[in-house]
Amino acid sequence: MAKGKKTTIKEIKRINDDIILVNGKEYVIIEDEKDIESAITMKISSHGNRILRFEDLKKKATIDVKRDIKVIKITFTDKHRASRFKKSHDQSIISLSDKEETIGKASSHIKARDIISNLTSKDSPNYDKQSGLTTFYITHEIK
Repeated sequence: MAKGKKTTIKEIKRINDDIILVNGKEYVIIEDEKDIESAITMKISSHGNRILRFEDLKKKATIDVKRDIKVIKITFTDKHRASRFKKSHDQSIISLSDKEETIGKASSHIKARDIISNLTSKDSPNYDKQSGLTTFYITHEIK
């Protein structure tokens, strides 16, 4: 579906608190709305999310295509390569001697960024002091 194109919703069903089925495809709810099942059209926004429109034009909900995303923690053994990775984010710098650990899985990029933010934000109780020095958090979409 191209950006800006409107699609009429034929079938909509809430599967659980954060997953919805629209016209046979699963989506993750980003911004929920009361009675989300009453949406009548879906439009793609400029940043790729889908916006659900209702008969009441003031109401709208935002959804995104459901994905399987792995959040990975990479700990570099060499500080020089870690500083090069910090500047370029070139994954070819990662070697077999570096430690990779799967932190979690998410169903959307927003949820993956929340997991990473929880570990890299200084205000968070789970703050990783080595984050940005020798430890980095990246995401991989599982196809």
